[in-house]
Amino acid sequence: MELTAKILVTLVAVATGLGPMRADFNATHATNPLWTPHARFHVVWQVLCQAGIALFVLYLVWAAQFSGHVLLAAVLNFNWIVTFFLTLANMKRFEGSLKDVNGIPPFRFRIGGQVHLVDTNLFGATLLASLNTIALVLVLA
Repeated sequence: MELTAKILVTLVAVATGLGPMRADFNATHATNPLWTPHARFHVVWQVLCQAGIALFVLYLVWAAQFSGHVLLAAVLNFNWIVTFFLTLANMKRFEGSLKDVNGIPPFRFRIGGQVHLVDTNLFGATLLASLNTIALVLVLA
């Protein structure tokens, strides 16, 4: 069970460390001429900060040798997940949005003959939250 937990925590760390770099270091975010320079600064800072946390999580999972190291790694993974959902819950306060006009298109699911669109950020965060929760349950078992 511990190996499964380590693999799940690793997958979440890699996704939260590299995913935002892929999604945000381009013309939709970090180099978007429509964004203010200060907003671009903050997105780059946020992405690099999360990448640093993800690297530390990987160290905790695979190199650290103290009791509870995998538990701490799983808890740190929740930093990105919890802050995503807190931001989502407060978007109206700052007129935020899950997507940009020139951003990544939503996932398309066909269920019962109907097409359902799901925002890629929401889909990814929910998936990563689920995987990390499973890992946490395995660590605590």
